[in-house]
Amino acid sequence: MVTTVNPKGQVTIPGPLRVRYGFPPGTKVAWIEREDDLIPRPVRTIDGLVGAVAPDPGRRSLADQLLHDRHAEREREDG
Repeated sequence: MVTTVNPKGQVTIPGPLRVRYGFPPGTKVAWIEREDDLIPRPVRTIDGLVGAVAPDPGRRSLADQLLHDRHAEREREDG
């Protein structure tokens, strides 16, 4: 696929490539220079990474761990 740089220096990423490589509207793009190549990469945000890694089934969520710790702390305080 070939695209053209417009007078503002902008390039349109063709739709099929946006879908395949993860460039939804509003995505920030990092430009990587490697030897004689220029490689665009989508910049992943924290929100975009949520759910990207499966949680460890044997591990508590942070919220559950904090609630557990707070409960244990109250029990120690109350004697």
